[in-house]
Amino acid sequence: MKFNDRKRVISGDKLYRNMRKSKLMGVCAGLADFYDMDRTLVRIGTILLGYFFTMPVLFLYIVAGLLLPKRPEWSYY
Repeated sequence: MKFNDRKRVISGDKLYRNMRKSKLMGVCAGLADFYDMDRTLVRIGTILLGYFFTMPVLFLYIVAGLLLPKRPEWSYY
């Protein structure tokens, strides 16, 4: 694998928690990496959804934070 192939392999391969760019558990940063979006937009969307649907969003965030694996160290560029 070439150095430039790392982003392609991680972004479309599997959903990971991104611990280097995380604020809490890395779930929003991992979702942003997976869908190739801006992390700030994903965080704002999560906060807005959490405002209207507090318990389901909080439950899903905690479950995702506990079940998703951490992003491998070799994949950071």
